[in-house]
Amino acid sequence: MKLLLRIALTVVAFSVASGATYVAVHRWRNVDPKPDVLKATGQQDTLEGVSGLTAGEVVALPQLTTLAGDTVSLGSLGKERLLCVFISTRCPGCTRDAELWQDLNQEAARRGASFYLVNVSDDRAEIERFVTAYHLQQLSILFDPTGKVGPQLKVGFVPQYILFNGSGQVLRRWDGIRHYDKTNGSEQLVEFFQPS
Repeated sequence: MKLLLRIALTVVAFSVASGATYVAVHRWRNVDPKPDVLKATGQQDTLEGVSGLTAGEVVALPQLTTLAGDTVSLGSLGKERLLCVFISTRCPGCTRDAELWQDLNQEAARRGASFYLVNVSDDRAEIERFVTAYHLQQLSILFDPTGKVGPQLKVGFVPQYILFNGSGQVLRRWDGIRHYDKTNGSEQLVEFFQPS
């Protein structure tokens, strides 16, 4: 009986978490954007009601762990631009940007910038399954074994894209899934490395 109760509670907890993520993503896709915040690509940067870092804010860039077990100090990379995409393996919408992530990685290399996917969870095995399932092995994937980076950088909504300069100043932030069309996405890729 105790086992059945545990299973039932686990299923309910998972359903609630998945439902909340779905509602957040669905809400994002149905936001009525104001014309003054739309860019040339027709996308909104930040979403109404989603709090987070703002352009101009300066933060201490964290040290995170690679899947190989190495430590990367984002604050000491010496790059002019650093684009981090904060994701979660539990986010059903995050994988819709996988093709965009591949192209952003290439664009960052062309620009001499750094590009990282930062998983805000701490389950390494789950992240490795995610990377394999969506063919992300060529990307620099970091995760947070302490679980502190999400709150420290005010990431309460994923996916969240944040462009930093080398000193930890926020240059721009985007919330939610990006509508990306590879066939004519070059303007959009450039936009990710431009301050707001």
